[in-house]
Amino acid sequence: MKSTIRVLVSFALSMGCMSHAFGETIDYAVSSQRDAWLRHPVLGDASFDSFTHAASNPMVRGAAPYEWPVNGFLFEDPVSGNWYTYVGEYCKGYAMVEDAPTRCVVFRSKDKGKSWERVGPAIEGRGTHVFEGEVAALDHAPDVCVIYAEGRYHMSFDFTTFGITWENAANPPKEANDGVGYAWSDKPEGPFHPTSRPVATTRDQELLQGKYRRLYASSIIRRANDWVVLTLTDSGPYFGWALLGMKADKPEGPYSKPALLLHPEQDRFYPPLLEFFPAFVHEGYVYSPATSVALNRNYQGVFRAPIENMLEPNAWEYVMHGSVWHADPVENEYHGIWGQAFSGFIGKDGVFHVMFPSRDRNGMGTINFAERRWDAPYRERGFVVSGHEGLSLALLKRGGPLSRIEMEARTHGTVSLVWDHSGPLGPSKSTSGSTLHPLTVRRYSGVELSPGAWVLVTVDAQGQRSVVAEGKRTDTEEVSVALPWDDSGVASLKINGADVWSGPMPNGPGAVAILAGANSHASVSKFVVDAPPSTAQVSYHYVEALLNAAQKLDDWEVKDDAQFRYGIGCISKNPNAHVKWNVEGSEFTLWGPKGPGYGKAEVFVDGVSVGTVDFHSEVATPSSPVFTHRFQQGTLHGVRVQSSEGVMPVDSIDVQI
Repeated sequence: MKSTIRVLVSFALSMGCMSHAFGETIDYAVSSQRDAWLRHPVLGDASFDSFTHAASNPMVRGAAPYEWPVNGFLFEDPVSGNWYTYVGEYCKGYAMVEDAPTRCVVFRSKDKGKSWERVGPAIEGRGTHVFEGEVAALDHAPDVCVIYAEGRYHMSFDFTTFGITWENAANPPKEANDGVGYAWSDKPEGPFHPTSRPVATTRDQELLQGKYRRLYASSIIRRANDWVVLTLTDSGPYFGWALLGMKADKPEGPYSKPALLLHPEQDRFYPPLLEFFPAFVHEGYVYSPATSVALNRNYQGVFRAPIENMLEPNAWEYVMHGSVWHADPVENEYHGIWGQAFSGFIGKDGVFHVMFPSRDRNGMGTINFAERRWDAPYRERGFVVSGHEGLSLALLKRGGPLSRIEMEARTHGTVSLVWDHSGPLGPSKSTSGSTLHPLTVRRYSGVELSPGAWVLVTVDAQGQRSVVAEGKRTDTEEVSVALPWDDSGVASLKINGADVWSGPMPNGPGAVAILAGANSHASVSKFVVDAPPSTAQVSYHYVEALLNAAQKLDDWEVKDDAQFRYGIGCISKNPNAHVKWNVEGSEFTLWGPKGPGYGKAEVFVDGVSVGTVDFHSEVATPSSPVFTHRFQQGTLHGVRVQSSEGVMPVDSIDVQI
């Protein structure tokens, strides 16, 4: 059952010597406070984005055999003024089915997206077109990017030939191949004609960083004197994704060898699990949106570079770290954004029009539309936190003890207001499809709000959930909840002004957060915290460090061991191992056990060495702080720990946020 409510939660906390007069009251639902929320590609995101989703969504809904239309490209034709959406149609599970090859289908709108007509397939040559040097014909070709230049329409597209399977796509046999192609047409409806040779192929691609090879999902861009193709690549068992760039004098090539532009191995702050596609150009910059492929795909980021410098890795800046996109609680967006990032253009009216893919309640892909003003990416007030296939946690960079907290929200499903949270943060696994680690949903207190009920709970370090109080509430649109503490530490819970419970309730130094359950949604319009000025401290565990560095789990030994701070950690299997934490804050402290089997490691901050750690000792000792560093400037940093002598243990890191 799904319910829509208006929730007002008010906690007034008085703690001994703590006086309300010395408190600091801030409403963290105001857009100017959006950076006070911690954003994470697996845990979650409090998004203040101002996109309005079209009431007519979806334009397309999947049906057998193409259950997953989950990629696409939105294009405004500068000649006719028509809009075109190039939809990538996949079979369920991205299956490669002989009788239903993945394909791109063109849709046209003559009224700026109000209505759409299906035109037909975008690319000619399936089953007949054979690239130079290949023996197998073009087969699957779902993902495209289209631009208009010099009187023609130019398309980049990813492809496979007959004989490619998911098992051999990253290492094609000599009789088959996959990669990036180029095609042209005299009209945006197509059909587009592939050229005799591809832009680049996976078989011919050398390993980059020892792991990146498979080429797909590409965008073509016209520069002043040449053409550039930006291409997504993945690393197979390392679960890292990277953006490559290559250039040519002519759109059909030949193109230079692909070079790495954005990837997890960079020393700077760089969130993991980001898939780029597609890019777009505006006012001298190329923008590359990216989506995290965690279990919940509701974290987005946007990178940009000056168009003439886009092949220089250092030219790229991370201009939007989360707070980019939100899902609405509607059935055609049941899985949030799903497939790729949004695709769009900025119209002459200054409006950013986008297409975005999702999946509905039955798992079918959907193609949808939204818009916002380009110069106003954030709403003035309010943010969204949502869980889809799993839990989502939006953490405030504010610790307790608190004097008061208030929240107004429209919720669906189960949403908890959390305080005194001190569980270590991080993903459940160092792969795609990861969700909150079990350790992350421990060590907190909260009020759970679900349809027709409220529950006051505490969760301890072992994950034991204790119900302090619970009761029913009227399932109305507006509900008020208040929980004040008196001077003796007794709390009194009020719902709609009526006293429903009183008793002691923890109020420690941990962080404040919102926890959204699976298939749950909170649209928050007010979030007031009243407490003495403070910042929170958060801990990140070892899985976070593996995922951020795109590490293959086979290279590490995971150990359940009381020597580690939280009872679990990992040890490198080779002497050249490294891990990385992406952190937001002012200072960090590295934790680790010591013992006779360990060696030394060097610590880097944004690529600069800041010291060494000696994990070796004659006697095994439990985890403790082994290294502390205060950042000199900025708040977003990459902290890399590189083994320099022998093997090293990886435990956790504390960050002052």
